Amino acid sequence: MDHQAGATSADQAASAASLEWGFPNRATPAGSSAYYTVRMSEAPHRNALAALFALRAELQAIPDQVSDPGIARIKLDWWRTEIDRLFAGEPRHPLTERLAPVVAQHRLPQSAFIDLIEGVDRVLRAHRHPDQETQRQSDEQDLGALFELIARCEGADADNDQGQLTRARRTGGWCAQVRRIRDAGLLLRRGREVLPADQLTAARLSHEQLASADGRQRLPELLRPIAEQLRAAGPDQAPTKAKPEREQTQAGHAIPSPQRSQWFGAFAGLTPAIRVQLRLHQDLLNVLHRSDFNVADQRIGLTPLRKFWLAWRAAAQGSASSEVAQ
Repeated sequence: MDHQAGATSADQAASAASLEWGFPNRATPAGSSAYYTVRMSEAPHRNALAALFALRAELQAIPDQVSDPGIARIKLDWWRTEIDRLFAGEPRHPLTERLAPVVAQHRLPQSAFIDLIEGVDRVLRAHRHPDQETQRQSDEQDLGALFELIARCEGADADNDQGQLTRARRTGGWCAQVRRIRDAGLLLRRGREVLPADQLTAARLSHEQLASADGRQRLPELLRPIAEQLRAAGPDQAPTKAKPEREQTQAGHAIPSPQRSQWFGAFAGLTPAIRVQLRLHQDLLNVLHRSDFNVADQRIGLTPLRKFWLAWRAAAQGSASSEVAQ
């Protein structure tokens, strides 16, 4: 099927109320990482990708916008039922109406949508992971599910290349770990998990102690080794504790330098939108290093201009990326 024709028929099938979830929407506002990710994808895919970003944003907003745990649970269960209706061909929400033709056209699996819901369910249950590996697996199930759906909309096909979808999942998990470092202070103030149980034990801290004003000041020392592992190994590689080479940043801080083949090779086999997301998160990790992980009371990010430049370069690389180092 011609992609442009498919996109046109999808738009025609959407109700007037669902049009607000096209690109750009409130989950992909101008200047955001999601905006540049969608903007750099092929035009026929943009509305579908924007709707997927919107669905995850709507789900992720539940714990933040609903203070009563019981009501939050009811709202999440409504979405769980709505996903069932979506796959039964009877969506009720304008966003799922928008997604209905996307699901049909790209044969999106219901299991990935359920994974997005389960990620929010863990937050509502205040689930604590016993170790870094189980936390990583949850990240691949949550943000990784969104990345898999995005990759499928960009042409990845489980029948032809399951490895491409696996790489999308792993990339999502890797990016989620970078986001957790960036948002560590905010997450702790909201009572969310940052470090799994074994790392808290090693630091002789409880979750409550880490979340205190004094405990949050220890974040740089606690996050630094996690970031070094992420920099030393790309999404397709297991974290390593081997001491990496060092390089000097513009701010004068010594930071671990990843092997070029590891970072550049991570782009191979990724669809355009996933390449953009990976490149933006790689640079975000660099910025966090340069700030010495000063995230206890602030949220560090990239400027819109920087995002545009990185997104444009990543999108231009093609599936066999040989990106020039910064």
